[in-house]
Amino acid sequence: MAEASRKSQLGGPHTKEATEKGDNLECAVCLQNCVHPAQLPCGHIFCFLCVKGIANQSKKCAMCRQEIPKDFIEQPNLLEKPYQREASEGFDGGYQWFYEGKNGWWRYDPRTNEDIEQAFQLNLPLVEILICGEIYVIDITNNWQYCKKTPTRKRSIKRDKIENLVVKGEAGLLR
Repeated sequence: MAEASRKSQLGGPHTKEATEKGDNLECAVCLQNCVHPAQLPCGHIFCFLCVKGIANQSKKCAMCRQEIPKDFIEQPNLLEKPYQREASEGFDGGYQWFYEGKNGWWRYDPRTNEDIEQAFQLNLPLVEILICGEIYVIDITNNWQYCKKTPTRKRSIKRDKIENLVVKGEAGLLR
């Protein structure tokens, strides 16, 4: 019974060691391994970007419907620091994908970065990706991204080496 309670609290089967390290946690929103696992005050754990999407839409936990505090996105309870894990080596000699925010360049989270790179390698002109509960169009040909609902609000994107940029953070999380 205690194990069933633990599974429901975390949104899936997890070991104590994995939970403490933030590894191998399955997000109940995207149904994939958590990227930047964030624990809500109710105890449920989701990808940070999934929590951000939920907070922007319903403002309640996807599992128990408890309200998400207003300041949670600015001060999330992350189970790992965004840069705790070594940054990926990148693709083709260290290239990664970045998007431009108000204050500079940001690195995409590892999963989104891989999806964009795969589309790039396949010479696709664009790819649609779920980010924060919204479908974003990544226009590789014109180097911009936009939310499918608001196509006139575009952000610049680029494929570059991390050492060529001053990066603010990753996936909306400050360095």
